Amino acid sequence: MFQQQSVKMRLTPQLRKAITILQLSTPELLEVVQQEMDENPVLEFAPVQERAAEFSTYRSTSKRDSDAPYDLLNHAASNEISLERHLKEQLMFMPKIPQTLRRIVVFMIGNLDANGYLRPSLSEISDALKVEGELAEQAISLLQSFEPTGVGARNLRECLLLQVQSLAESFPLVAVLIRHHLKDVAGYHVHKLSQRLQASPQEIQAAMDVIKGVNPRPGAAFHTEAVHYIMPEIVIEQSGERLAVHTHQASLPRLSMNGYYERIAREGRDTNEAARFLAGKIQSAMFFLRCLEQRRKTIFRVAQAIADEQSEFFWRGTAHLKPMTLKHIADKLGMHESTVSRATAGKYAQTPWGIFELKHFFPSGLPNQSGEAASSERVKSRLKEWVRSENPAKPYSDHKLAALLMQEGIQISRRTVAKYREELGISSSQRRKRI
Repeated sequence: MFQQQSVKMRLTPQLRKAITILQLSTPELLEVVQQEMDENPVLEFAPVQERAAEFSTYRSTSKRDSDAPYDLLNHAASNEISLERHLKEQLMFMPKIPQTLRRIVVFMIGNLDANGYLRPSLSEISDALKVEGELAEQAISLLQSFEPTGVGARNLRECLLLQVQSLAESFPLVAVLIRHHLKDVAGYHVHKLSQRLQASPQEIQAAMDVIKGVNPRPGAAFHTEAVHYIMPEIVIEQSGERLAVHTHQASLPRLSMNGYYERIAREGRDTNEAARFLAGKIQSAMFFLRCLEQRRKTIFRVAQAIADEQSEFFWRGTAHLKPMTLKHIADKLGMHESTVSRATAGKYAQTPWGIFELKHFFPSGLPNQSGEAASSERVKSRLKEWVRSENPAKPYSDHKLAALLMQEGIQISRRTVAKYREELGISSSQRRKRI
């Protein structure tokens, strides 16, 4: 039994809250700000003219009657039209259709899936509506005449055939391929189909190109999810011969403390119960404002360090993004690596080349002969350039692309080339080949 003093670090509720606020993305932070304002009457939106950086200057003598800043994105008109509404509007402009047939078509429209396919069979529809099969056939023919072409199909083959009907005379092979050889088309077996159908490889390839341009999901264009807009927190732009880094003012509304409540708390702190309540809220508000300001400063410092290290990217483009680790920025700023990770996750920067997440500026690297490293983004950029300029009759294989990178001093395997090519959405050399 003995006594011993020791020092241990524990996360206090305040420190935990500060860490949580730092790692929040902009939309999540706006929700936290709104929740904090709902719970704390001392906080309010600062007047537009108050744009001071330090939280201690956030003061207002007005009462809590200010509104949130007007956001144009929240008031944009919605232009969403569902597939069901689009088809029913077309049916509405056909007044001569018998009521029974109209009822069947409406039932079918209601049973289309998100891709525009009719899942119930005609017998199931006939049994459900107590109608003859001939009427159901007429109804589905009417539905399949609507726009978008291919809607109401019962399978992929029927959907494709509906869309290539007008091309049957110009490309007779197209319908044949869709009806009987769809698997070979998917596998891009040009020579096999050429021998089987007694057609030239050029004709098979032209027919495949037509099928490739057909939409296999005609109803998907009407199935849209809510658009989530990205609000960059950092702006990095070219200013003369240097890079300017500053925070985006619209990414987070400025908050202030209500001067009226501050005065009540100051004048009656010892005698008034309401004043004591407000004093506690003021302390909570001050800590929350400190957390917001600390978050802004941390993200700003990290963005400045990124701009210094990746200056070639901001001046010359994505191909000049160099490999970099979180630890490198953490050591440069005297921070912990986890702090840099929280400061870059879900935060976006507006640059001369577009809007990027701050994590984008930490690409992995591949060794080269000079002892340095080439970023994966640079390798992908070179792959796109070579594929764009290759001979369509003799496209580069993954092995050849790896050899070209080796000639530039970048040590890379064929597997890695294949992985980067798939990430870029580039087909294999067999599929890129033009006969």
